[in-house]
Amino acid sequence: MIGFILCSLSLAALVQYPSLFLQLLATPAALAIGLAIMAASLLAGYFKKISTVTWHDGFATGCLLIWYAHWQPQFNDDAPMFFFFPLYYAMLTSIVTLTLINKSEYFDQESVMHLRYLEKNIRFNIFTVVALVLLSLLITRHYALYPIAMTLFIVRHTLTVCLEIIDS
Repeated sequence: MIGFILCSLSLAALVQYPSLFLQLLATPAALAIGLAIMAASLLAGYFKKISTVTWHDGFATGCLLIWYAHWQPQFNDDAPMFFFFPLYYAMLTSIVTLTLINKSEYFDQESVMHLRYLEKNIRFNIFTVVALVLLSLLITRHYALYPIAMTLFIVRHTLTVCLEIIDS
């Protein structure tokens, strides 16, 4: 999810040093672009036209654009969540990619069995997590709900991609 990491880091940097481009991210056009990216990624992923990593990356990036465009007008310009949450997403995604996804082909058999057990017994599939992320985008009164939902999405993404790499 390199696109999501780069967009998150870019948003965190833009928020620290306000510019004209940052104002463009809070417009209805940016919201529409985020919705288009998110919808296209979901459809392409559902119909298996693109890889799991690609549609997850597109979905997460689209959600990030929607989140900022939809939430920024409702909060102060200097709200710390617009800096810390994207930074958190970038760090979490980078860490799980470097430590788990890139090393998944070297997992021992017991670890693979535990991953399969988790995937089979987990109470939510990826589309349940996607629905939770979409719902959390609409609920602006609970500002911590979206980061929690995105964390679940990133964890579920990691589990799915690790098993895909192991099975290939």
